[in-house]
Amino acid sequence: MKKRILCGLLAAIMIMLVLPVQAFAAEKINGVYVDTEFDKVIGTVTGAKSFSYSGKIPDGMKLTGSWAFSHKADAYVLDVKLSGKPTTAGDYSFDVNYKSEDGALVKKISYSISIAKDAPFDFLHSIEVAKWPTKLDYYLGDTIDTTGMKVIAYAYKYDADEEAFVPFELDVTNMAWIDPASILSDNTEGMNINVYVSAPCDQQGNLKTFDDHFRVNIKYADPSDVLRVEIYKKPTKLTYTVGESLDTTGMTLRVHKGDGSAEDITEGFSVDTKKLEEAGTKTVTATYKDSDGKEFTASFDVTVTEAISSSSVSSAPESSSSSSSEPEVPDEPSSSEPEVPDEPSSEEEPVDEPVIDEPVDEPVVEEPVVSEPEEVPVIGDEVEEPEEKGGIPFWVWIIVALLVILVGAAVVLFLIGRKRLEEEDDDEE
Repeated sequence: MKKRILCGLLAAIMIMLVLPVQAFAAEKINGVYVDTEFDKVIGTVTGAKSFSYSGKIPDGMKLTGSWAFSHKADAYVLDVKLSGKPTTAGDYSFDVNYKSEDGALVKKISYSISIAKDAPFDFLHSIEVAKWPTKLDYYLGDTIDTTGMKVIAYAYKYDADEEAFVPFELDVTNMAWIDPASILSDNTEGMNINVYVSAPCDQQGNLKTFDDHFRVNIKYADPSDVLRVEIYKKPTKLTYTVGESLDTTGMTLRVHKGDGSAEDITEGFSVDTKKLEEAGTKTVTATYKDSDGKEFTASFDVTVTEAISSSSVSSAPESSSSSSSEPEVPDEPSSSEPEVPDEPSSEEEPVDEPVIDEPVDEPVVEEPVVSEPEEVPVIGDEVEEPEEKGGIPFWVWIIVALLVILVGAAVVLFLIGRKRLEEEDDDEE
């Protein structure tokens, strides 16, 4: 029995070691190689018009953005592209904050890149969508799901033995992106979804964007049908202390209909307003039901901080308040005779004018430099990104510290368990 308990405890510790890594899992960008041109849209977000980023972007690469206004979705659609020719192999990570027209955060996506030293090809000739995605039926406003899609390229690689470029087929699905990324037309005859891959097209390394397509079906939707909902405006209050209840004041939900229209509502949906019992970033889900009882959800994040302890309150105000609780007793007059006021003087006495302090130059205190996400201007076309300063994100140090503590605890428990097992074996003998 003791052996089973020990094994279960060690298994739980190993799970705890894995969880922090999964909690910070990032979207992976593949198909990036040293000295090879790369050009790919890594994110398309409806409702966003600008973006900022933080973290480390590989040397030789840049982030650019372009937007367009969709009348069908009644919102801006922002594409963020990663392009360039990386100069150094290695692992990189960065966060992109997609923002609305008024600067509010719409979506945050974390990305990671592993840049390989050598590309498996020298250049491509063409691409082909060898296998279409599993899902091909959509309603207006739906996002395209590329699960199951396979894209191959007819590539060339130099063979030193034959002293020639040898053709072969290469799976480049991880290098491909699609456009459009969502259904913005109500054409029930269907539409083509374009698939793109950018790569060198000749021995000189000139970059070319190859394309192919697959076709989707757009299903008819009743104009009054609800297709999806989203958080149009977050609540006014987004920061709480532990134990407070959620306040949805100022929150607006946008309901998208089958005819392409959208309705903004401030009531008629439910939000879990239970108390926020733990500190950290918490996701709150709003639920909307249509006339048929079908549920649609949208979520937003709030920040919960620890409550301020009463012991941290300074004792200085307490002492001052206690000393002032008893009223002061005025001094009694020295004699019983009333004082006779002095007769007014015919001459006016000089009145002291208030002294006005001369302005004194205060010493300039430099504000501490805080690392903020780099804001990238997006003006409807691709723009250059500002120079990004590298550095290891703060959360990476937190993960490392947690891993060190957990590994140490696992080793200690393992040694204790092994010692107890040896003692049991000695007792049995």
